[in-house]
Amino acid sequence: MSKPGYADQGFWFRVIFMLLYWVVLNIAVTVFGVLLIVVSLIKLGSKHKPVMLSSWLSRLASFIQQIFSFMAYKTEEKPYPFQPWPYVEADDEA
Repeated sequence: MSKPGYADQGFWFRVIFMLLYWVVLNIAVTVFGVLLIVVSLIKLGSKHKPVMLSSWLSRLASFIQQIFSFMAYKTEEKPYPFQPWPYVEADDEA
């Protein structure tokens, strides 16, 4: 007879990581919102595209997606810092 889920040590480690990533997710969403406002204001007041900020916005969105995938049990891979920071190709940003 197999152990129930709550008796598995791996389950509790995952719950701890999910709680930690929940805190990180809240911080990341706040930073995302601030970057979104900054990029929008720069685009509104200038003809120049803020390439560097847009790149960070895309990478942060990818990081948030990785956290959601981990927390929704879609993947077992933990996001950054257990994986490299998400890299977004220049073509993907358009």
